[in-house]
Amino acid sequence: MARLCPSLPSRATLNTGDYAERELLATLERGLSDAYTLFHSVDWSRGTGAQERHGEIDIVVLNQAGDMLLIEVKAGEAEFTAAGIFKSYQGYRKDITAQVNQQYSSLRSRLTDAGLSGVQLSHLLVLPDVQVQSQTVQWPRERIVDSQDLAQVVSRVTQLLGSGRSMAWQHALVLAFLENRFSVALDVSALAHRVQQTATRLAAGLATWVPRISSASGLLRVLGTAGSGKTQLALRLLRDADAAGLKASYICFNRALADHMAQVAPKGVCTETFHELALRLVRQSGAVVDLQQAGAFDRLTNSCLELLGSSDPDLDLLVLDETQDMQPEWVESLLSRLFASGRAVLLEDPDQQLYKDRLSFELPDAVTIRSQENFRTPRALVALINLLRLTTCEVEALSPFEGNVSDPIAYASPERIAACTIIGVERCLQKGFALEDIAIVSMRGRERSVLQGLDRLGPWPLKRFSGHFDADSNAIWTPGQLLIDSVRRFKGQAAPAVVLTECDLTQLDDLNRRLLFVGLTRAQLHLEWVLSAATVHLLEQTLQA
Repeated sequence: MARLCPSLPSRATLNTGDYAERELLATLERGLSDAYTLFHSVDWSRGTGAQERHGEIDIVVLNQAGDMLLIEVKAGEAEFTAAGIFKSYQGYRKDITAQVNQQYSSLRSRLTDAGLSGVQLSHLLVLPDVQVQSQTVQWPRERIVDSQDLAQVVSRVTQLLGSGRSMAWQHALVLAFLENRFSVALDVSALAHRVQQTATRLAAGLATWVPRISSASGLLRVLGTAGSGKTQLALRLLRDADAAGLKASYICFNRALADHMAQVAPKGVCTETFHELALRLVRQSGAVVDLQQAGAFDRLTNSCLELLGSSDPDLDLLVLDETQDMQPEWVESLLSRLFASGRAVLLEDPDQQLYKDRLSFELPDAVTIRSQENFRTPRALVALINLLRLTTCEVEALSPFEGNVSDPIAYASPERIAACTIIGVERCLQKGFALEDIAIVSMRGRERSVLQGLDRLGPWPLKRFSGHFDADSNAIWTPGQLLIDSVRRFKGQAAPAVVLTECDLTQLDDLNRRLLFVGLTRAQLHLEWVLSAATVHLLEQTLQA
């Protein structure tokens, strides 16, 4: 039995022609096998503007190869002339030959436009109330079913069309074409761009009103959660200072964040990490620095603090970012670079402090501004963050994108980490993200990571920090398509899709809460989460509690 699409209307709405069409549909539905699908009252359109044309095909028979037979049903009398076949409707004379030819050519054109030019197309005219006694050059007798042939209409259809050799892919495409089902794929690059633009606009609050705040000490301290707009604020301050001809500097802790700011900040503004500043000052003093030696960074830091303590002020504006990751003596020495009328803005988030040896500090003379509004992270992820109580204060979800929380991918042993991470990447690819939109972020440091020492993950070469620096102290990365980094190094950055992996927690203490918080807030649109079975159990217990 053939499949009928759509279902038939109520008989109360039928006219004489509709009854004939309905009876024919019922006959074909019962007589044809399940290799056929029947469509009726198929509206078609072609062209635009002055060339736009519309029409309706009474019945379309589709076989399993995706080939089609178009059936036009004309009940009542029909007039056969040398010019063709005509039918009168209340004084209006309709050219059936022209109608059938237009249907055929229009549908053939539409199929070609849809990339379905290989579909076989044929036509059949059914005249249930007329007996045709001859044929013409325009109308071969086999293309007409009259009153005498009606009992054999099923066999006529199978002769003309046949069930066809099964071609599932073409049949599926033609089926979607006739069902008016659009093939729509999420354009994640466009979505990411739009969400980022909207989030940037929404997060402009800090950049708008913080610069208007004055402080007698010249110190402003902004405590803002992830995605609250701290980077936008930093850029606004640096651009305003540069436009005013002031001497400004941006200093943060994370190298990747400093590299990003160097690309977007004014060219006249120095953007660097604290340790880059230290390296520059120490080398300018004439000392030789070998970063490969044990304890090199501690010696570098101490030398930098000595040099800053003996240097004259040189800045009108100092923007210190990620100050939760800096030691109090670093901040104190950096603030000594300000002129007497200078201004400093400290940007930080205590919930992103990932180093056990960092000490909190007070700035009694600073004006403090707080913001728990996240404009970057999908709202579903922020809801999970709040449920797990990963932050000291609840985060307000203000992203324009709802998103969702995917089912976690659990691994039972370390040997399964790579395979499970591959599954996470494949899920992102299936959602339409390109490799360059995806970042693998590991909860482990490079030394303990199973993944960060690999050159490849599945079929993809990895782009990872090699652990070495060039002669200019720039980090050396391996060439690769798929980015992988640790949570600590990736802090301050974000990606449209993130695979947060190597999550193996024995307890949910303060440090692990902050690590999770940073990891979860790196995703702008989508997150896949690869956890150990023990961590899944730990988080389930936390949620239940």
